[in-house]
Amino acid sequence: MKKLSTVVLGTALLSAVIYTGCKKDTPASTNTNTNTTNDNDYYAAQDEANASFVMNDSKNISDGAAKGQSTERVLGGACGTVTWDSTGVTDTIDIHFTGTCMSPDGRYRKGDILVYWAKGKGYFDQGASITQTWRNYSVTNPATLTSIAVSGSTNLQNTGKDSLGDHSWSYGSNVTLTYSGGTTGTSSWSATRNNVLTRVGNVWYYYVTGSATGTSKSGTTYTLSITSPLVYTALWINLAAGNSICGCIEAGSETLTRTGKTYPLTLTYTSGVGNCNYTANATINGTTYAITVL
Repeated sequence: MKKLSTVVLGTALLSAVIYTGCKKDTPASTNTNTNTTNDNDYYAAQDEANASFVMNDSKNISDGAAKGQSTERVLGGACGTVTWDSTGVTDTIDIHFTGTCMSPDGRYRKGDILVYWAKGKGYFDQGASITQTWRNYSVTNPATLTSIAVSGSTNLQNTGKDSLGDHSWSYGSNVTLTYSGGTTGTSSWSATRNNVLTRVGNVWYYYVTGSATGTSKSGTTYTLSITSPLVYTALWINLAAGNSICGCIEAGSETLTRTGKTYPLTLTYTSGVGNCNYTANATINGTTYAITVL
């Protein structure tokens, strides 16, 4: 690939430099889920939470790169590079992370997020179709000794603005998560979702709706629907506005139906809008488990 421009990222990484206005607490510790054959197997909720985080986080990173924000908040150092290429049949951004710099949210990122879209449309133009893949990409949270390698792809469609003037995207995502460190195993996730840019006060959030299917790292297959929109900060627009922003899913709930299990599972994000506590609960038949959110 011919490199048309390369930008050195700051010590806080491309995505992490824009988390600094967020309330940040220690992520929830991992529960020991020993009875994975009975109804208290909540691994599906943990895998769903992590897959949703990876998808939202990667899109926020890509949005920031497309807006040139990696150059606006450079803190020094050499955490990685953003490389643009417009010489091929598609326009491309290669967002590379070295894995050597910890961000303010306590995570390391390593490898590449690759973003492609057809010529003739800008990244943020209505009707733009954007493909996002990962190459040797992983996210590590040393606080929980958890590292997740990500593979797969996502196709995003810019659907323009709705009747209220809110910007929207639809997407289909197929992702495989491979765990190492404190937790091991592999999970798969396929989602069809919509996210609408919504203003609350002076801050812009993405409100996510839709569904997914998956297989958890314990081997349980499941389907789910979002029953209350997942809320996460739209980093690129809030950065430009100088607003305080977070790097986690802040609110929302989902209902998961697990194959072979008697009771449904409810996943609830508990940080609260405007906070980043990295917390969520899985509830099964009246019993609640605090789960790790990467």
